[in-house]
Amino acid sequence: MRLLHAPLLHFVAGGALLFLLTRTVVSEESASPAAPLEPVVVSAADVAQMRTAYTAETGLEPDDRDEAALVEKAIEEELLFREAVARGLDRNDRSVRTWLVEQMQVLSDDPDATEDGLYTRALDLGLDRHDLVVRRILIHKVRLLIGRVDEREASEAELRDWYDRHASDALPERVSFWHVFLAADARDETALRHAERQLAALRERRPAPRDAVREGDSFAMPAHLVAQSPAQLEKLFGAPFATDVLASPAGAWAGPFASPWGLHLVFVERREAGTPPPFEQVRGRVLESWREAERARRLRESVQEMRGRYALEVESRAWQEREASR
Repeated sequence: MRLLHAPLLHFVAGGALLFLLTRTVVSEESASPAAPLEPVVVSAADVAQMRTAYTAETGLEPDDRDEAALVEKAIEEELLFREAVARGLDRNDRSVRTWLVEQMQVLSDDPDATEDGLYTRALDLGLDRHDLVVRRILIHKVRLLIGRVDEREASEAELRDWYDRHASDALPERVSFWHVFLAADARDETALRHAERQLAALRERRPAPRDAVREGDSFAMPAHLVAQSPAQLEKLFGAPFATDVLASPAGAWAGPFASPWGLHLVFVERREAGTPPPFEQVRGRVLESWREAERARRLRESVQEMRGRYALEVESRAWQEREASR
């Protein structure tokens, strides 16, 4: 009987019992598969909403390429939002907390509610999962976090190699052109056919560009633009217009090209190749450009890894065809 009261026996027996319990729990966890992750869903209604927002912002109807890009962006943002929540970035974040408290102050009818109480109430209502501002904050935070993981400094050889491969990006080609502006809706087939007939007439008559522009409608911007970079063109007329003008041959009328303002018939006057400055003069900018590219690469790889963890249910023919072609 004294043996049953021995401390050493109690210790050994307790350890054995704990070992058996641990093995039992581990076995049960191994036997039960993990719950599948909720799929990322982009419905037809979501796609329609994206298309409407795109048209409202740009004045243009999105084509298949635009739609596929919009859907891809929505998928990436949903994956990043889920990653932010999984990492707990939504908890105890001051900017998120402040925003949720402000929203609850508007919604609450209790003038004596404390900040902690309002925050807790916001969490109970799920505002931290569905509020658009909170989503943007968390997506931005997780982008920064992923981009800076394993960050390192570039060697001098890496920077010079980066400069050699991207020097032309620093000073891209510039273009000077004249444009005949037509105040017409780019989605109107009748207006589009009229613009095409006007283009054909210009090609046949070959008037001087400064005379031809008088045949267009009045426009707030000059009819003659000189040494415009791709970024400047995109800012003034939108990305599709910039792409079209930069791809047009010099010395001929081209178009009609759509912008948020209407249609344009364009005569490219000349192109100017950019000459990059010496490496020593722009080393700081080269370093920052290299860092940004590395961060973008890490983010891209992380998003690709996230995509492998989730099923994607997307109701967009344009996006599906782009995925199939990859």
